[in-house]
Amino acid sequence: MRILVFCDEDLSIAAGGARQVLEFSKALSLRTHTIRVVAPHPAQGHQLAQEFASLSFRPVSVWRVAGLRPFSFLIASWIVLRQELSAWQPDVLLWFDSPGQMAPLVALSTRPCASVLFVNGLPEEEVQGIRLLPLVRWVLRAALQIAARRVQEVVTICRGIASRIQDAGGIPPERCHVIRNGVDGDRFHPQSHEAARKVLGLPATGPYIGFVGGFFPWHGLETLIEAVPFVREKVPSSTFLLVGDGQTRQALEQLVQQHGLTDIVRFVGRAEWEHVPTWIAACDVCVVLHRQTRSYPGDSMKLWEYLSCGRPVITTAGPGYGETVEAIGCGLAAEPDDAQDLARQLVRLLEDPDERIKMGARGRTAVIRAHTWGARAQELEQVCIAARAATR
Repeated sequence: MRILVFCDEDLSIAAGGARQVLEFSKALSLRTHTIRVVAPHPAQGHQLAQEFASLSFRPVSVWRVAGLRPFSFLIASWIVLRQELSAWQPDVLLWFDSPGQMAPLVALSTRPCASVLFVNGLPEEEVQGIRLLPLVRWVLRAALQIAARRVQEVVTICRGIASRIQDAGGIPPERCHVIRNGVDGDRFHPQSHEAARKVLGLPATGPYIGFVGGFFPWHGLETLIEAVPFVREKVPSSTFLLVGDGQTRQALEQLVQQHGLTDIVRFVGRAEWEHVPTWIAACDVCVVLHRQTRSYPGDSMKLWEYLSCGRPVITTAGPGYGETVEAIGCGLAAEPDDAQDLARQLVRLLEDPDERIKMGARGRTAVIRAHTWGARAQELEQVCIAARAATR
């Protein structure tokens, strides 16, 4: 199939949304599909990672001025999509939804094509800034409902989002699919703690507890910091590594200072993408939490990356992360927003190196069997086939 991929992400930035689009596109191309990606032109000084150079891109020029970027991309991408739909005539348009970007919907009104809408989150729960205004949120919510009704198939990363879209838009369950994120098992592979720590310049002695990813309210890192004193009391040599950046970093740094934990909790900052597996490998235990700031847990790539690197995981009990980790037997689940229970689970693993090794091995095996980007692309391929069949 010829698949035209549309997204509003700057694909030269190593962020989760961009990585998802690129990994799916690459995996679909490896399944012999012809892929063309319509996305914003990279910012000055940035370029696409070499591993994705084989993909075909149609960059869209945008005005990188506060408040003007969304509108400029809306108009420019609509023009580009019309051209691609007319000249290239794809079999399927794979639309990675971004709040308010209706260019595909407008383009499809004059150039029909089988379409799949991929939704990572609900705008009324994830937008920030001026988009929090009630009228703006209503418009974004309505736009998503219209888009979901107009396309042939809808894909989400978790059942919570799928249920909300079905209920709000009247979408039949058979048209709404859940496809979780994946991982590149070759890039994220097991490495020894010692080798990774040597590369990163970390003291060889541990143990290290790590979080690698974006700092957002729903990741519940405040609970992790509150658990630090309890863990340090039982395991005095433990160190916490927070690798990444994001909107809650300043508040987290202040919290660490208030509790006098600056010698225990280290803010590493944003790591280069090629170094992310090494930071994970340096850790004895990795953490991925979910705080109920939204009605669904999502599906963080970091969970699959931790497991692919053979590291045991401590996560939040419940749908999504907790159920997955417990089903695989690759970690432990703590009660939501409970720092003491989180500390207990961390100490339990830190004091049992043999169990950590077994859990890490089980996680790696499960990922390679069923949770790589290749496996996810096979699921997405079937959805695209269904969308194409529906238009006939």
